[in-house]
Amino acid sequence: MVSKRIKIDTADLERGMFVAQLDRPWLETPFLFQGFEIREDSEIRQLRQYCRHVYVDASRSSMPREKLLQATGKEEKYGAALNGARRAAQPRPRHLRWKVIDFLSRFDPTGRLADRLAQKHYRNTVSVAAEAPRATRAYDSAVDTMNEVIEGIQQGKGVDVGRVKDAVAPMIDSVLRNQDAMAWLVYLRKRDQYTYQHSIASSVWAVMLGRHLGFDRHGLDTLAMGGMLLDIGKAKVPEEILLKEGALDESELARMRAHVKLGLEIVKSTPGINADMLAMIASHHERHDGSGYPQGLVGNDIPVFGRISGLVDCFDAMTTRRPYATAKSSYDAIRELNSLAGTRFQKELVEQFVQALGMFPTGTLVELSTGEVGIVIEQNRVRRLRPRIMVLLDADKQQVSGTRTLDLRRLPSNSNDPRAVWIVRGLEPGAFGLDPKDYFI
Repeated sequence: MVSKRIKIDTADLERGMFVAQLDRPWLETPFLFQGFEIREDSEIRQLRQYCRHVYVDASRSSMPREKLLQATGKEEKYGAALNGARRAAQPRPRHLRWKVIDFLSRFDPTGRLADRLAQKHYRNTVSVAAEAPRATRAYDSAVDTMNEVIEGIQQGKGVDVGRVKDAVAPMIDSVLRNQDAMAWLVYLRKRDQYTYQHSIASSVWAVMLGRHLGFDRHGLDTLAMGGMLLDIGKAKVPEEILLKEGALDESELARMRAHVKLGLEIVKSTPGINADMLAMIASHHERHDGSGYPQGLVGNDIPVFGRISGLVDCFDAMTTRRPYATAKSSYDAIRELNSLAGTRFQKELVEQFVQALGMFPTGTLVELSTGEVGIVIEQNRVRRLRPRIMVLLDADKQQVSGTRTLDLRRLPSNSNDPRAVWIVRGLEPGAFGLDPKDYFI
């Protein structure tokens, strides 16, 4: 059988080529997958940095055949291989595993996830009601730990990584058993201590995204730890700046933005903090279009763990009341993230985050087509717009007696069907005098 792989000097690489093999072991490079299609110039630059030559798989390259032959200068030698590759590339049934790999290669062809992805498929193993008490204990323990860590840093101490790791472990376990319980709890526990609560929430959102993507336990540990430490540098920022109502002036803004550098200084020499956690701290304010800080990185120049941390940090900030901004509903925050996909944040990453949380995240107040109002208590992983709802108000906006739930996936959604029910809109917390925390199971 004639090989479809073409050896090519990295100086001749172009977009559309599928890199199937390097001139060195993959684990000696920052590349995630043993095979990815070049889509960005930054990927070419990284390949040139680590390799002198690579092997391009013609059958998986999107570059037109003629252009690939011209670029490689191997038409005569490899023409037969390319013709065979084109025949082999005809549509065929594909195993889900390869679909996942294809997505992830688009999601991050050059990230540092090499030993993090197990492509696991997680399922909820307990009900929301059964998991709620354990989720509460895990969350409260994490809050206590972060309070102590912040106080220690303010007193000149370092980060007790062991304590932080012990704190995130029960949260990860809870998310793996049933992520809806922890998601609902986090959404309800928004308080005034923005920095502390924000750290816990960012950790949870990151783990939920990692669970959705199929990260192994080590990868989930990294996401959870990195999320907890994103804003650790704010322990060194004056409280009057952190709590100031209204816009910060230029000097104050500079001191606030310095929390990234301060955070790195606090943890960079700490045993147990790996490179991906550092990337999360360093890059959580970078943006896909280069509008972020501190370095103004663009696209794939932002490490994948940094892209994840930036997205979860932004989502939680949107849904938290801060001194200078009111909180958005989870639904409105998701809608805004969708509007920022492809500019501030990588489009594919936003899509996966929305799938992980749902268009109406657990804990969101919603109004139904019947006029009833309820709260989302469980996601439908297949039909994202059809979650399970606890009904709180009837069509006349009067409180219902007893507990009534609607599983929208079991009800018709076609408006021509008289039994059809669908979500009309997401509501702000407090709408119609409802406080979602009063209904946590």
